Amino acid sequence: MEDERISISVDQHEEEEPLIAAEKPNRQAIIQVGGMTCSNCSGAVERALNQLPAVERCQVDLINEKACVTYRCLPADKSADEIEGDFTTAKELCEEIEDIGFEASLIEDLEVNPAEKARARATLHVSIMEDGRQDDLASIKEMTKIRGVLEVIPQDSDQVRLDYNPFEVGARDLLAAVRAKGYKAKTEEASGKAEASFWDTIPTGLPTAVLLTMSIVLVAEVLPCFHHCKKFLHKEILPGLSCLTLVLCVLATPVQLYCGWRFHAGAYHSIRSGVWDMNLLISLGTAICFSYSLVIVLLKIASTHVVGYNMECKGPPVSYFESPCLVITFILVGKYLEAWAKSGASQSLRNLMELKPAQAHLLLDGDLDRPSAQSEHIPLELLQIGDVVQVFPGDKAPADGIMSSKSGSAEFDESLLTGESRPVTKKPGDVIIGGSTCISGRVELRVEKLGSSTMLSQITSLVQHAQLSRAPVQQVADFVAQMFVPGIVMLALLTWTVWYILVYVLDKVPMSTILHGQNSHWPELDRAFFVLEHGLTVLLVACPCALGLATPTAVMAATGVAAKNGILVRSGAVPLELGSKVKKIVLDKTGTLTTGKPQVVGMVAIAPRPSDEAEPGWKELLAAFRQACHNKTGRRIAFATEHVTTWIANFAEKPKVEKPKVLREDSPESGSDGSTTASETASDESSSRKLRLSLPGSRAKDSERKRDEAEQALWWALGSAELSSEHPLAKEVVAVSEDKARCPLIKPESFENVTGVGLLATLPGGLKVEVASAGHILQKGEGKYPADLKEWVEINKTRGATVIAIAVQDVPLGCVAMRDKLAPNARACVAHLEMQGIEVWMCSGDHQQAAEMVARECGIDSSRVVAEALPSDKVKTVKRLQDESTVVAMVGDGVNDAPALAAADLGVAIGAGQNVMVDAADIVLVRSDLQDLLAFFDLSKQTLRTIWFNFTWAFAFNLCALPVAAGAFWKYDVMMTPQIACTLMLGSSLFVVMTSLLLKNYKRPELPCHV
Repeated sequence: MEDERISISVDQHEEEEPLIAAEKPNRQAIIQVGGMTCSNCSGAVERALNQLPAVERCQVDLINEKACVTYRCLPADKSADEIEGDFTTAKELCEEIEDIGFEASLIEDLEVNPAEKARARATLHVSIMEDGRQDDLASIKEMTKIRGVLEVIPQDSDQVRLDYNPFEVGARDLLAAVRAKGYKAKTEEASGKAEASFWDTIPTGLPTAVLLTMSIVLVAEVLPCFHHCKKFLHKEILPGLSCLTLVLCVLATPVQLYCGWRFHAGAYHSIRSGVWDMNLLISLGTAICFSYSLVIVLLKIASTHVVGYNMECKGPPVSYFESPCLVITFILVGKYLEAWAKSGASQSLRNLMELKPAQAHLLLDGDLDRPSAQSEHIPLELLQIGDVVQVFPGDKAPADGIMSSKSGSAEFDESLLTGESRPVTKKPGDVIIGGSTCISGRVELRVEKLGSSTMLSQITSLVQHAQLSRAPVQQVADFVAQMFVPGIVMLALLTWTVWYILVYVLDKVPMSTILHGQNSHWPELDRAFFVLEHGLTVLLVACPCALGLATPTAVMAATGVAAKNGILVRSGAVPLELGSKVKKIVLDKTGTLTTGKPQVVGMVAIAPRPSDEAEPGWKELLAAFRQACHNKTGRRIAFATEHVTTWIANFAEKPKVEKPKVLREDSPESGSDGSTTASETASDESSSRKLRLSLPGSRAKDSERKRDEAEQALWWALGSAELSSEHPLAKEVVAVSEDKARCPLIKPESFENVTGVGLLATLPGGLKVEVASAGHILQKGEGKYPADLKEWVEINKTRGATVIAIAVQDVPLGCVAMRDKLAPNARACVAHLEMQGIEVWMCSGDHQQAAEMVARECGIDSSRVVAEALPSDKVKTVKRLQDESTVVAMVGDGVNDAPALAAADLGVAIGAGQNVMVDAADIVLVRSDLQDLLAFFDLSKQTLRTIWFNFTWAFAFNLCALPVAAGAFWKYDVMMTPQIACTLMLGSSLFVVMTSLLLKNYKRPELPCHV
C-alpha cells in the first residue's frame, strides 16, 4: 500500500508532513434496510448512498432488504489531517439511510483488500465472561499482530469477532491466545443468527390495526342493525355530533396516527428526497379522508365549549372514518402476505445456509479405525485445518475434506450443492463436500477447507451477490416506477378538477344521482364528498409495487432454482436475460464436448544408440534418471499396459538389433533392425493392447535392457515435469508415468506454464524438460529427429488423438498420443441447441484433425471448427462472432479459456466442481454435463417470460383500474370505492409475487433424442 500512495507537498516554506492521497475503497458493509416496498425505494437508497464521496459502489437487494456498500474508511492508525480524501463509517451510512426514511441496521462490516481477494476468511466469535475485564478489550485488538489474524472487531461489551485465515492459524489456537491474555473466554454463536419467530415477521402496528378496524366495522355496520344500539349511536352529544361519530373518531385516530405512521413518515421522506413512492399515495389518500373528518369533529367541540358558538354543520360520513382504517389495515396485511410470498423466493438460499451443522465430532485418537477412538463435540467455529472428524449417517459434513477412513465406503447426498439427485459413493481419498448429508456408512473426514474457501460458502456468496444485480429489463420498470407516483398524483388532481367542473360548474350530475335516492341534511357537503372520493380512489388503486417487484422476485426465484440444479449464476439478473438471447455459442472441446479425461493410447520414442556414448538428450536424461533411482532397490516385475511403445531408429545411425527371445513386443511388428515404421505401427489399433513381460534373470540382449531403461527414463521425465501442471492432460500423464517409470517422480525445481503451448520444467541436476504440443516441439527441433517421428504424429492426429511431445535439453525424444471420449449426450445437446436456433461453434487448442473428428461425432459443421487455437485466438473468434451483432456465449473448463469467457457476452464455466469461484465466468456449472447448459438456457427464457408477464399484468391492471377509479364509467353505474381500490392494489402486488414463485416448480427439459 505504501507504494501506491502519492506524496503531495502542501507548502514548501512550511515544515508540514505531506498529505497522502486517498486510498482505494477498503471496507464493505452489509446493511439491513427496512421499509422498502418497491423499486423506487431501493433506487432511493442506492442514489442516496452513491452520492456520498466516500462510497464507491452501492447495490440494494429489494427482496431480502439488504444493501451492500463498498466505501473508504479512515485507517485506524491515521488521522483525517494526514490523508487526503473523503471517508465515512458504517454508522454514518446507516444514518444516511435513516435520513431518507428507512430503517437501517448493520449486519457486517468487513475489510476489503483486492490483493487478498482469494484468501480464505473464517470467523470466530468470542464471548468474554464477567471477570472484571470485559470493558477493557484493548489487548485483544493487538491480536492482529498474530500471523493469520485479519481483523478484530468488538461487537458488544462482552463479545469480540475475530476474522482469520484458517490456513495460517487455527481457531482453537486463537481462543487459547485470548485466554492467555487473562480473559475468561468461550466461543459463542454470532448474535442475530437465530431464526425469526412468527411475531417478529408481523409488521409494526398490524395487530392494533386489525383489532381497531374490526371494532370500527362492528360499530359502523353491525350495531346499527339493532334498534337499541342504533338509538344510542345516533344520539347527539353536540348539535351535529353523534355518539357514532365520536366513537369512530376515537377508534380511528390510533389506526391513522400509530399504525399508519410508517406511511406518513415514508411520504415525508420521499418528498424530501425527491423520489415519490407508494407511501405518498397511501398517505395522501388516507390523510385527506381522516383529516377532514377529524377537523369537523374538533371544530364542533371547540365551537361549542371554547367559542360558545354552536357550529351547525353536517358530521363527517361514517365511511370517512372507516375507509382510511380499512385501507391502512388492508395494506399492512397485504405487506405481510407479500413479505411471506417474497421469502419463498429466497427459500433456496436459506436451505443452503442451513446445510452447515452447528457442531462437529472431533476425533481425539490418532488411530482412526480403532473402535476405541474417542471423539469430542465441539462448535463448528473451533474446527481447524487438518482435524479429523466423524460423520455418522444422517449427519452433515461440517467442512470440505478428504475421506480419511482406511477402508469402506459411504454414500452422500449432494443434491442441494451440485444438483446431483442420486447419492454419491465416497471411498478413501475422495473429496467430501461440506454440507452434504451422509446417507450410509460412518466416515472419518480430514478437514481441508474452512470458512470462505469451502464450496458451501462460495455457493452461498455467489447466490447472494447474484440477487443484488439488476437485469437490463429492470431499467424500464425503474423508469416507469420513478415517473409513476408523480403521474398518479397529477391524475388525482385532474380527476378532482374534472369532477368539480362537472358537478359545480356545468351541473351535469344531479343531486338525486349523488344521493342514490336518500335524504340529505347538507346536500352541498355530499356533493363535495362525491368529488373528493374519485380522486382518493385514484390514489389508492394505483400500484407501483407490482412494477418494482416484477423483476427482483423472478430473479430471486430463478437463481435459487438454478443453484438447486447445480447452476450458479454469478452476475445475477444480467446472465439470466442474456441467456434467453444467445444466438451463437462457442464450445471448447476438451472437458466440454468430451469427458476431459483423455487416455494414453500410444507412445513413440527415438531409440538411443546401443553404444555407451549416447547422443545429446538421452545422455543427460539417463544420468538424471539413474541418479533419481540410485537409492531404490527394486526388481522388475510383470505388468500389463494399455499401449505399447514404438521405437524409431535415430536417422543418424540405424543399428541392427537382434530380435529378443523373451516375450516382449515393443511394437506390433518389429523389423530386422529392431525398428518399425510409423505406418506399420499405426495400421492396426487392436495390436496396441499387449502384455509385456520383463522377468529377472532373462537373457535379453544389452540393447534390449538399455531400451527398457530408456523407456522408463522418458516416462519418468514426462511425469515429473507434469507434476506441477494443472492441465487436464497432466493427471493422466502423471498416472501412467508412475506406473511405467517404476521410479518415484520428482517435483521440478522450476516450472513455467506457457498458456496454450505447454510447459518448461527444470528437474534436479539442471535437466531441462519441455512438454508441449507435437507441432510446437517438432518445429523448434527441426533437423534433430527422424522423419518417421513426424509421420507417426500425423497418423495419430488423423485418428483424433492429441499428441504431445517431450524434449530434453531442446532435443525431441518422443511423443505421446492421447484420445478423449465424447461426453454423454454431447451429440444430443448440440442437436437441441441447433433446434433452438443457436449456431454452435467449436474452438479448441487441439490439432485440426482431432477437432474435426470430434465435431463430426457431435454434429457440428466443419466450417464452424477453430482448431489449434491459443487463448488469444479464442478471444478473436468470440469477437468476430460478436461483430455480427449477436449475443455470443462461450463455454469452457480450462484456465486457458478464461480470456474467452471474459470476452463473451455470456461466459459459462463447465465442470467447476469445488472450484465454483471462477472469476471470468458469468455462469458456473458445477457438473460436467451439457444438459445443465440446456437447463440454464431454458430457465433463462422462462424467467424472462415471467418478468414480461409481470410487467404486462402491472401495466394492464393500472390501465384498467385507473379509469374506473376516476369515474369514467360512472354513467353506467360502474364505480369503485376506496375499500375496493385498496384490495385491488394489494391483489396486484400479490399476483406478481405468486407468479414469480411459480418458477420454483421449474422442471429441467428432456432431451428430444439421445445419441
